Amino acid sequence: MKGNGFTGRRTALMAALLLSSCTHRKPVAVETPPAVVPVPRPVLATNLAAVAPPPVDAAGRYRTINYGIDPVQTEWHVRAALNVAAIGCRGAADGALVNAYNAMLSGQKAELAKANNAVQAKFRVAGGDWQSAHDAYMTRLYNFFSQPAAKANFCAVADRLAPQAAAPAGGFQSFAAQALPQLEAPFLETYRQVDAYKVALARWQAGETTQLAAAASAAVAGPAPQLGYADMSVLLAWQPADGMRVAVR
Repeated sequence: MKGNGFTGRRTALMAALLLSSCTHRKPVAVETPPAVVPVPRPVLATNLAAVAPPPVDAAGRYRTINYGIDPVQTEWHVRAALNVAAIGCRGAADGALVNAYNAMLSGQKAELAKANNAVQAKFRVAGGDWQSAHDAYMTRLYNFFSQPAAKANFCAVADRLAPQAAAPAGGFQSFAAQALPQLEAPFLETYRQVDAYKVALARWQAGETTQLAAAASAAVAGPAPQLGYADMSVLLAWQPADGMRVAVR
């Protein structure tokens, strides 16, 4: 009888262990992944929608119509820029800008004529229908300085520089070398903004793809199951009268 009682007690204890291991689990706090805050899609300013940045060289400089020209051609480009400003800029300084442009034509007449002749000579040397090629070049030059996206900043620079053009202290060629980069800068800035938008958009699209893939993977995998076990001291103190009620940790 004693043997049977011990055997029965051992059997009940094993049943309790099995029941505790399989049906009684320790409550496990499941970590909730942090909410994914969507990053806003980059937005390109409306006034930049029509801007088409030109190619860049190895140093990252934009190859505009002003790229790599000689000092005499630089003079001619400054004249063209101030001509566009005098015609197209509309503001409080309109009258002063037109007067400054006319003063430059008068004060630098000989220098500008020399610059014009030098530019035309380049096209003659190239051969073919040089006149048509020259006219197309001049159209591109005027169009460059007429781009609407940079107009306000361009006009502000022209208002500041034009009064100096008639009789610059260091000569017109020196003035032109410093003035052209300033007159061109507003247009280069629009190119940089557009290119920065393209980079930001590409990164945003790549990030969105990564987030979608991670979310899909988490949904398929689901949380890993967690098991809990009964406290050993409770099991050792178990008596048959306790039945199947076993505490868990």
